Amino acid sequence: MATVIISPTGEPTTTGFDVSDATFIARINDNDASTAATQNNVTCSATGIEMENKSDYDSQTINSITLSVTGASTGRGSPTVTCTIKNGNSTLQTSELTFSSATTLSGSAYSTSLTPAIVNNLTLDIDPDATGVALKEVFITVDYGSGGGGGAAAGYSHKVLGIAVANIAKVNTVAKLNIAKINTVD
Repeated sequence: MATVIISPTGEPTTTGFDVSDATFIARINDNDASTAATQNNVTCSATGIEMENKSDYDSQTINSITLSVTGASTGRGSPTVTCTIKNGNSTLQTSELTFSSATTLSGSAYSTSLTPAIVNNLTLDIDPDATGVALKEVFITVDYGSGGGGGAAAGYSHKVLGIAVANIAKVNTVAKLNIAKINTVD
């Protein structure tokens, strides 16, 4: 199985943050925890945050997606941020993440009926409570492979140097299941 990170893109509709819609995205997808979109109103949200598409998982089996948010309190307590992952208008998962310190929190892995087309159509809504949060990074980890049609290894099934495949568990620390070829031999 392989993983890839997808980040926010586009311009969502935001309210209650200290930055404009375009700057909001620049702050939460720049891989820099020193930048943030900071809540400056008790009524605060970001809706319709499009997630980027990547070709890494095309023609692959999607095992799961996991939302992660790096954030911190603005100093008035421990904020809870409700994050909703959507496919079009359909809600896939809602996670409540509570920041008691500056950290990265993740929702549970979501794995129900995922396909590359669904992952390529993901949007995110972020709805902080009235406590006050600084959002630093937002991303989704896509876990894919092992069973897809994209050439994932199905396990090596030939003798190697006269050793029966049943006696081979790993080759140079790679599990037999993850090996497609050895020295270009199928």
